[in-house]
Amino acid sequence: MTTLSRQGLPPELQTRLRRLALVVRALIVIGVVATIGCLVWIWAMPGHAHSQIKEAAGVDIDQMALHTQVAAGLWTLLPTGIVLLGLLRLWQLFGEYALGRVFSHRALVSLRGFARCVLATAFTSPIYGAVLSIIVTFDRKPGTRQLNIQFSSDDYAMLLIGAVLLAIASVMAEAARVAEDNAGFV
Repeated sequence: MTTLSRQGLPPELQTRLRRLALVVRALIVIGVVATIGCLVWIWAMPGHAHSQIKEAAGVDIDQMALHTQVAAGLWTLLPTGIVLLGLLRLWQLFGEYALGRVFSHRALVSLRGFARCVLATAFTSPIYGAVLSIIVTFDRKPGTRQLNIQFSSDDYAMLLIGAVLLAIASVMAEAARVAEDNAGFV
């Protein structure tokens, strides 16, 4: 018979969760640094901003005024904020996992929050590109301005992953509630 720790998990599982949490949290730190670093690197240098605009908005531009670059950089804070919030939710989730609290309220709320951030990313990605195309072509003369709306398979995959994670979080929350109710009867 397997002995269980205080949190109800076998010690070997708790050890694996602790190691996994350490690795995931290290990856989260790398992700935060890379996300912020890339944001600054892209919008501080016009050449990098041009390639970002072409990729995200589908607009090819030769040059960009400083106010346009600043507005586009500020607009990029929306999807960046969602990504950083998602990474924060993962940090909290794996903090709970490291402590062996797989079904704790905070773990389930964190998983649900991460799933919502993934869904938000899927929804904001096409909107981000569309608004970015308006921002960078706004100074052009009428008739040459652009509104480009793109929906990629990546957006669909993020939508699907977010929906699956949200469903898993809901099922886990219900399982935790049922287990808590059953523990009260014994």
